[in-house]
Amino acid sequence: MIRLHLNRPILLENILPKAIFLSILILGFLLSVFWNPEKVNLLPCYFHKITGFSCPTCGLTRSFHAVSHLNFQEAFQLHLMGPVIYFALVFLFLKFLFEIVSGKEIQIKVNHLLSKITLFVFLSLWLGFWLIRLLNEL
Repeated sequence: MIRLHLNRPILLENILPKAIFLSILILGFLLSVFWNPEKVNLLPCYFHKITGFSCPTCGLTRSFHAVSHLNFQEAFQLHLMGPVIYFALVFLFLKFLFEIVSGKEIQIKVNHLLSKITLFVFLSLWLGFWLIRLLNEL
């Protein structure tokens, strides 16, 4: 079960870290829209350089770029978890923005078992995607 609480005012010492995180997210979203990682390779993958194989995060930047341009099929092909992470960050962005503007903290209470299952499925899909990609590269 998921519960949402909005009644607690946000503490002043929590506003600055959330504002900094919002600024970083805005910068990341803007970069994913205007910076094409296919044309400018500023972030080389050292794991790939050393081993010749893709790392578990290879393709995330290109996947974010594809999601920013609403090309979801390409985004999922580049990295299965890219769109999932992208929309999780959009959710965090909206949550923190609402908290700062409204002055109320949003608490989301999730069943402990549900959160463990969700985390297990997420990590299993990520690892499975990487292993399949790795086996294709052999």
